[in-house]
Amino acid sequence: MAKNAVNPEEKISAETKVVETQKTITPANKEYQHFVYIGPSLPGGRLKSNTVLRGKIAEVKEYYKDVLEKYPQVARLIVPIEKLGESKEKVQTSGNIINKYYNDVVFAIVNNKEE
Repeated sequence: MAKNAVNPEEKISAETKVVETQKTITPANKEYQHFVYIGPSLPGGRLKSNTVLRGKIAEVKEYYKDVLEKYPQVARLIVPIEKLGESKEKVQTSGNIINKYYNDVVFAIVNNKEE
């Protein structure tokens, strides 16, 4: 084998270590524990814009079950803190799906006030 040649087995071993290291840093199955509601404040103070929520998403949704029944799009506006910057930008960008969810909630709030 040439002086600068890399043994194929060593290369595979090094690649495996890199992949294993990446898995420990950013696991694909990570379950978020902190969320932020990026929608408009809801009537009655039940859920205000930029509220930080702690717990698993299933627990958060169970706690706000009554809110989600009245305003189902709210569930899509509860985002992991790790994605807050990206999501806040999208909520303000017209033509984006998160912006549509935000506007759907605003529309529902306005229509519910008239009843």
